[in-house]
Amino acid sequence: MTETAPAPSPSFTLALLGRFELIGPDGAVSLPNKKLAGLLAYLACTAPQPQHREKLSTLLWGSHFEAQAKQNLRQALFKLRQVLGQSALRSDGEFISLNAVVITCDVPQFERLVRKGSRDALTAAADLYRGRLVDDIAVNAEGWSEWVAGERERLSELAVGAMVALGDQELSDGRAGDALLAGQRANALNSMREDAHRLIMRALSAAGRNAEALKYYQAVVAFLKQELGTAPDATTSALAAELRKVQEQKIVLPAADPTADLSHQAEHVFGNDRPSVAVLPFRNMGDETEQDYFADGVTADIITALSRFRELVVIAAGSSFALRDKGMTSRQIAQQLGAQYVLSGHIRKAGNRIRVSAELTHTGSEAQVWSNRYDRPLVDIFDLQDDVSSSVAAVVDPAVRSAEIERARRKPPTDLSAYDLYLRGLHHLWGGTREGIVKAIDLLRRSLSLDQERTATLAALAWGLVMAPPLGANMSADAASEAVGLARRAVEQDSGDAFAHAVYGFTLFGPAGDNDQGRIHASEAARLNPSSAFAWGVLGMIDSMGGDYANALACLHRSLVLSPEDSMLHMWMTGLTASYFALGQYEEGVAWARKSVRHNPSNGTGHRMLAANLVGVGRLEEAREVTRVRDAAQKTTIRDLRAMRFFKQHEALERYLSAQQIAGVAD
Repeated sequence: MTETAPAPSPSFTLALLGRFELIGPDGAVSLPNKKLAGLLAYLACTAPQPQHREKLSTLLWGSHFEAQAKQNLRQALFKLRQVLGQSALRSDGEFISLNAVVITCDVPQFERLVRKGSRDALTAAADLYRGRLVDDIAVNAEGWSEWVAGERERLSELAVGAMVALGDQELSDGRAGDALLAGQRANALNSMREDAHRLIMRALSAAGRNAEALKYYQAVVAFLKQELGTAPDATTSALAAELRKVQEQKIVLPAADPTADLSHQAEHVFGNDRPSVAVLPFRNMGDETEQDYFADGVTADIITALSRFRELVVIAAGSSFALRDKGMTSRQIAQQLGAQYVLSGHIRKAGNRIRVSAELTHTGSEAQVWSNRYDRPLVDIFDLQDDVSSSVAAVVDPAVRSAEIERARRKPPTDLSAYDLYLRGLHHLWGGTREGIVKAIDLLRRSLSLDQERTATLAALAWGLVMAPPLGANMSADAASEAVGLARRAVEQDSGDAFAHAVYGFTLFGPAGDNDQGRIHASEAARLNPSSAFAWGVLGMIDSMGGDYANALACLHRSLVLSPEDSMLHMWMTGLTASYFALGQYEEGVAWARKSVRHNPSNGTGHRMLAANLVGVGRLEEAREVTRVRDAAQKTTIRDLRAMRFFKQHEALERYLSAQQIAGVAD
């Protein structure tokens, strides 16, 4: 009996979803022109169906005379056979088809996975869809333009449908966080698809974030009215009505009993390592009783905003408000509530302005950790309430963290818990130096060895591994992939942790090169915690590198306003100077670069951006001096800077590298 020879393995793989990419046995293959790439893309998408020669010639050369179009097609087929081999194209008289045995393409594979419909298949299909069909192929031919526009829309809708279907399965399996990500990916592809919006709403509600789901619905209502002049469909409106019922039927806990001893409450529920904060009702110092409502609203909103910082235990509003007017001191209240820190404040109206004063006290030592005053015009009372509460919450978190770090640094080295090691690691992590980042990674690894499930430690270590190379620290070859894995674990453990999402977004955008998915996670971080300067800073950095410079400036400036004393200021300032460089606003770029390197002289990218902007304004000698000083601390070449690829946009990157060459950076 004669055995049948196995079918030969494909010699070429063709990626069309996103950028055109042809890979042969010896690596990437370049085609001579766009029309040749377009012809191959069309044959791959329609394979194995044979295509008539006249249809192919009209597709790409329809504006030519018939004889010339046919001649161009013959030449194109000849060139393709030269690149792919004689067996890659099959010819049957007037018909041409692509041999799928020789060349495989991601488009048919994507469509097969979508049709299969299992969770694994849909996950693979979503990962395979890297962007619009041949996004980088532009052919000036009417037939091609019509075909590619239709195919792009069809495949995009398939991708959205696959992501929504995947999200539905994730929800059925109890994975609300994964369902939310699937919905966000679908929405990023087509913001008009209400099934994607509904998936996001359902996922938020399933994750216990019902109020956010209803708030998201209101945003959808406003968006559809603005873009389409219409209201959500009946299915979306019905879902919102269901969510409102859930919200109304939530069990309201009784007010805290002020006579009860709550000193062990935080420890019992959360463990004894995270710092706990009690926000006492802010006092109205004026005569107008309506300001009482404003003071209570600010207090409640601060509690809500602080609760979004996962490293804090925030005493519930019911407990804090229950002890008001009981004649107790702040320390007595703190002891009653089991809080290590107390935030108190008062509000005074003067004319058409509101003044809010707040202070944070460590209850054990009675030392004032932080205080500030906020003066705001009295305009829309709800906007004012949001502004004040967000501003206060944004600075209280780093203030508590700094106090906790200082406490951990005073402890004997032989008596360090996983949390103490984590805090000591943060001290070096945010310092932004080469030596500090190495110490931070070591301390965070030691902390993780004692507590492998701590979300904040996983995310912090991932951040350290990502930031080490730009600071000049030597890392292993797998450090980038390890960072992605650690950040993914952090998000999987707590899908509501804004810090974890921000770090995961940055690792995906940078080391992994998954720009769209990285931005989704960074956007989710800012949505989860609008008071997080870190979340807004990371989103701004991603947009600064990715090319959305206007949004980068908005996010980075917001980060600076939220936390003006933050240790990460140098990084957000670097993002600003990079954005101004890309926009050609070099004077602004110079100003922010100088601020960045003053804030952290070890910030190598800040020095490089300063040199580039100085070249932009024509101050070449200053630029070369900046390069000389920086090279003395850490030598960097044009090849190194190209590999770092700070700018994802080709034009901005080439202009940046050219400026570095002028500034004296070696090839």
